[in-house]
Amino acid sequence: MPRQPPHETSSSNESANQTQSSRRILIGFSIGCAISLAIVVPAEIERWNELTGEPGTAWLFDMNVDTTPYAVLFILLPVMWLIRQPLIARPPRLWTWFKKWLGESPRNTPAGNRLPVFAAAMFVACVAAASCLRVASTPVTADGVSFGSLPPAYHDEFSYLFQAETFAAGRLSFPSHPTAARMFDQMHVLNEGSFASRYFPGTGLWIAPFLMLGEPYLAHWFATAIICVFVFLIGRELSCNGVGLLAGLLAALSPGLILFGNLLLAHQPTLVGLGLFIYSFLRMQRLLADGRNTASPRSTWAITLAATLAGIGLSFAMLCRPMTAAGVGLPFGLWLAWWLVRNFRQHRPAATIVVCGFAVPLAIGFVVAGIYNESTTGSAFKTPYQLYTELFTPRHMFGFNNVERAKPLITERTLENYDKWAENLDATLAIKNVGNRFLASWQWTLGLVAVVLLGTVFLTGAWRNLDGRWWLILAAIFSLHAVHIPYWYDGIFHWHYVFESGILWCLVAAAAVQLLVTQFATTERPWMTVWIGLLLTASVTTNNVAIPPFQGVSRLTVGINQLAFSRVRYFHFQQRLKQQIQQLPALVLVRHDPADRHIDYVTNHPSLSEPLLIGRLPADARTSEEETVKLAVEAFPDRSHFIFDAKTGRLARIR
Repeated sequence: MPRQPPHETSSSNESANQTQSSRRILIGFSIGCAISLAIVVPAEIERWNELTGEPGTAWLFDMNVDTTPYAVLFILLPVMWLIRQPLIARPPRLWTWFKKWLGESPRNTPAGNRLPVFAAAMFVACVAAASCLRVASTPVTADGVSFGSLPPAYHDEFSYLFQAETFAAGRLSFPSHPTAARMFDQMHVLNEGSFASRYFPGTGLWIAPFLMLGEPYLAHWFATAIICVFVFLIGRELSCNGVGLLAGLLAALSPGLILFGNLLLAHQPTLVGLGLFIYSFLRMQRLLADGRNTASPRSTWAITLAATLAGIGLSFAMLCRPMTAAGVGLPFGLWLAWWLVRNFRQHRPAATIVVCGFAVPLAIGFVVAGIYNESTTGSAFKTPYQLYTELFTPRHMFGFNNVERAKPLITERTLENYDKWAENLDATLAIKNVGNRFLASWQWTLGLVAVVLLGTVFLTGAWRNLDGRWWLILAAIFSLHAVHIPYWYDGIFHWHYVFESGILWCLVAAAAVQLLVTQFATTERPWMTVWIGLLLTASVTTNNVAIPPFQGVSRLTVGINQLAFSRVRYFHFQQRLKQQIQQLPALVLVRHDPADRHIDYVTNHPSLSEPLLIGRLPADARTSEEETVKLAVEAFPDRSHFIFDAKTGRLARIR
């Protein structure tokens, strides 16, 4: 047989590869639709069977946010698939320019065309900040008190605030009270000679400057805006402006991210560090892959800066949530080790730069952690988190069979009521937790159906259609889930231990949208692009907006109401003390309700010098209420003394 010319063979191979890639994308879309229908149809049938009155009309009202909007979309799908008519006969010139800009990547963006990129990043940041402000301004009480004006909801938040107050005072820790330390034991705060938060120092460092300005929650609003900008930059780095912009906006409208943007927890500062790490690492990969002369000053500087910023980001994330930083960073670390093995001899200068760029910030991070450990526990190698768990919540330890392993560690210092909350982790509970975390992370990010469908498209279509670095994003998601398998609790809202995977799912979804839009444009099915847009619109809308009478509450509203329950109780407690206690300075001893393990009113400034102090009654398991009252009067003779009964709500003065 005659041999084909080389250019014809190349063209034939390219055409075959394109056909195969197209087939994979369509197969992924079909599988995603099939899985989604398997979720939607049974749920809607069950809902239909429970309807009263006229089913055809009632079905549209009080919809299931996870399934009903998507049932309508799947009804429209065959119609939109068959329509071949173009959306716009003659697109306007502005749209042509915008479409071209959407397709630009860092490699092909003209040097003088960076202003639109900056404008897009600022737009994403403003949407994220506005979303956080919307949550904070939501009224949650009958008299219109807003969510953002209430005290924190979780013990952890009070502990992080305690840590920020300590740092704002220019200290790493305060000394425990010399005679009445047990009276001021606070949840998630060490009080063993050193009065300090049990948590790692990164979050307190992030909050402290904003606390000094009088606006601690502004720290997490600012962090949320930065996170969404990094999502935009990461998506742009991996694909193009369009993918980055879509991923950034999906993150900025993600109910989980903006809800946690109003909680003083460690996740937002951690994501700032991880965002800097991932973006800088991906940029470093591109610089190394471009084959530039690493001996040139400009290239050396660029690689050094990227590697150093990646190290700084990972180091800061480690100082906030070390297990999370390890989980997300593991796939990137494995890639780096593989690259060094392959290239150290051939590209020794670049390899040395990369190693030093990572090593120096990480080493500084470990030193900072060691100094903090020494100040709070007396040992640079023992964290306050570890010491607190051993003393107060041994059943909450990391690892399988935690309840049984904790039995020899239980002492009179153990917080028995709170500690017994822990379940014994076995394989069955671990599998259940993994399922809950995946499900909740999808629901609180984009919505169950949207993530399942788009995630399936990504899994089948990304091969040879997207930059290979995308697989690091997917690997980081699974790695983060994997490192938290050996923990008994699935998390706040069933997912906060894998909270940082939320922005990564936004990136995966945006990449899948790019694959589908490109595929539908190639196969001349323009209305399917509209269908994908409706899919994302339905997801964002049901997550963020209530549409009476069809949808009574959004997922975001559900989260706000759930958190507001604890916040309102703390608010009413604080208001009652302000209104009823006129004789300042004062000390209020709280008799807690044993049936309520998640509300603890003992929260104080670490200096214990505020006009109003809150103590516990009794001070500990070994001290009676009478002894605690006597101790309070002796230790604080210049204060008026009160007892608050949390169960009855009664406040009485001690005379």
